[in-house]
Amino acid sequence: MKAGVVPILMRHTQWMLFVCSVTHTFIHVFTMMHTALIPVFIREFNLSIFEAGLLASIPQVLSILISLPYGLITDRIDPRKLIALSLLISGFSGLAVSQANSFLTLLLPLSFIPLSSTIYHPPALTIVSELFSEDRRSRILGIHAAGGTTGVAIGPITLGLIMMKFGWRFSYLIWCIPMFLSILLLFSLPGVKIAAYKEAAAEESKAVGLKIIKRGFLLLLLAMSVSSIGQQALSAYMTTYLVSVRNLSESAASLLYGLSPFVGILGSLIGGYLGDRIGNKRWLSASYIGRMLVYMGIWLGPLWILVAIYPTGGFFTGSTMGPLTSLIARFSPKRRRGLAYSIFMLVPSLMGSFSPLIAAKLIETYSITGLFPFAILLMLTSILFLQTLPQE
Repeated sequence: MKAGVVPILMRHTQWMLFVCSVTHTFIHVFTMMHTALIPVFIREFNLSIFEAGLLASIPQVLSILISLPYGLITDRIDPRKLIALSLLISGFSGLAVSQANSFLTLLLPLSFIPLSSTIYHPPALTIVSELFSEDRRSRILGIHAAGGTTGVAIGPITLGLIMMKFGWRFSYLIWCIPMFLSILLLFSLPGVKIAAYKEAAAEESKAVGLKIIKRGFLLLLLAMSVSSIGQQALSAYMTTYLVSVRNLSESAASLLYGLSPFVGILGSLIGGYLGDRIGNKRWLSASYIGRMLVYMGIWLGPLWILVAIYPTGGFFTGSTMGPLTSLIARFSPKRRRGLAYSIFMLVPSLMGSFSPLIAAKLIETYSITGLFPFAILLMLTSILFLQTLPQE
């Protein structure tokens, strides 16, 4: 290979990583905004705790219904078109949320926001996982995850800043414009030759779809599922806890809620690096232990400890994305990686469909503080499952 070709290829792959990371940011801007607004929705739309739980669970049900059928076709379609479709769905959903005037008109567009994320991730992760060699995969996927974590963080933070002066609806409107404009970046990415997929499929056996059902893949999904139940149950009512138990204002709770994933940007970068250095399984276990300690501090510590320790939860959460997506790539066949990532994204959607309802039942039966020991116990169980993963 000529000396001048290598820098050109490197710039090309770096640009592809940049575009995927930017679009990842915008696809996640709305991810946590509606959960940060749960106390506001309860007051403005006169919702019960159960109805508030439906706002978090029903959108996940829609994602579940489409995940597997979508996963079966995602490897056959140009990923640029799928990413563009996801951004369009998210942008128009944000516009509709800003105009909602009832529970139903709020629930419908909120249901399409997780759907846009479901459509986005398999093609984007497939592209990014193949940009560099396997020994750098966790770091590169960590960079891509940092883009998504940035979006998750920016949403609630801008919500907290804008809501005080302009109201919560303007927070959805303001992000639709850059979201639509980011679609233009996709035209700079190379197309995918669908014929290549057909040739690859012909080389594999008819049972190729079953090849991703490996022991490591199933164990990883199980560990993710268990931790996700507790994490999402707690996340759905975290701002409610901060407002009703810790007596923070709604805007202050939203800012603190958004600060956690903002620190997760650093976690995504460091977690990807450490996954490559010490092993993905080891770092995942360490990050889950760190998250348990954070939950204990938020639950049992005084307010100053809560404020100090809360952002570190975002660090540990963000630090898992590079290692997790790298392990998914390792435990799945290359030519069905889109399907593997669809199943990977199905797990949080599936858990998110009923974990807020479990949380609501726990709150009604005991109290909102009962969510913390529930999440800690599930996190510990997930760590035990991680120890059974095959050695790297």
